[in-house]
Amino acid sequence: FIFPLFGISVETIKVNYLIAVSSSFLTILLSFLLIKLFKESFGVIQKRRLAPLISKSIIIADIIMIAYTFTQQYLVYLENTTHTSTLIIRKLIVVIYLVLFFIMLIFLDRNIRSTIQSQLDFQKDIQLSHLKNYNKQIEKLYQSVRSFRHDYANILTTLKLGIEQNDMAIVKEVYDSVLKDSDKHLKSKTFDLTRLINIGDNTIKSLLASKFLEAEENNIDVSLDIPETIKLEGMEMVDFITVISIFLDNAMEASIQSDIPKMHIGYFNHGNKQIFIVQNSTQEEFIPISSLFERGVSSKGDHRGIGLANVRNILDNYQNISLKTESITFAFTQELNISKKA
Repeated sequence: FIFPLFGISVETIKVNYLIAVSSSFLTILLSFLLIKLFKESFGVIQKRRLAPLISKSIIIADIIMIAYTFTQQYLVYLENTTHTSTLIIRKLIVVIYLVLFFIMLIFLDRNIRSTIQSQLDFQKDIQLSHLKNYNKQIEKLYQSVRSFRHDYANILTTLKLGIEQNDMAIVKEVYDSVLKDSDKHLKSKTFDLTRLINIGDNTIKSLLASKFLEAEENNIDVSLDIPETIKLEGMEMVDFITVISIFLDNAMEASIQSDIPKMHIGYFNHGNKQIFIVQNSTQEEFIPISSLFERGVSSKGDHRGIGLANVRNILDNYQNISLKTESITFAFTQELNISKKA
């Protein structure tokens, strides 16, 4: 198509190796330019779980590409063996294939961009829905600390008066009535929520805050362990949110049914890994875990195991992530290990 525009015939290409090599080089260059143009979409295809429609479209595109390649090679072979020109047919096939190829690229690019946008919207919805509860709780903590600060100012004034008058009875009375039990106020579980400040991702922070408050409303003794600043690495945010939401919901439901409802949430760095742990009390001393991740299988009854089945489907897309599930002595633990990508 292109060389004849410059006066170079097909016969010339066949006998001139320099032109043949140049044409191959230009073809490879064009391929890399196309890849660069659609780099974002190709990257998503490699990293993300795709919708069934997109996956089927990619399979169809691959089949058409293989068929095109073999058809063209066969027509070239046929021309060389029968000495009958197939150039017009090959040109027609090239035109048809190029049209289909670019339609497929545009279709994939638009659908993948739509998929990315929907995932971003999902993260935004989660963040906004939980951030409101988180902000309310932070306001309560602020008011509590402010009130505590005001009370302490009055206490210090009373202590100062007792010391100046050398009246130990006043000092002893203030200590016995106020200061003796003041540490219990500061050790309240509600203040554990402030540890979420170490999480660098607002979406995760708001989700954990909401689940923490939900657990407290259900009279579950919940604790948080986030000892240092941490930001998600090695896993897509939408997948991480989906997985830990399932873990937390299951943990709350199971612990409520236990004799002493307890939950522990941990998120920390360990070497080249990030570890997220959810542990909860259980009604049973031991829960068989061999089949829990199968669809429809659940410790809570028949046809209720869809959540953990979804977890397995998500984690199957990551080679750098492992999940350790353990049930022992009335405690059920999910430990998600995420190796940070280099």
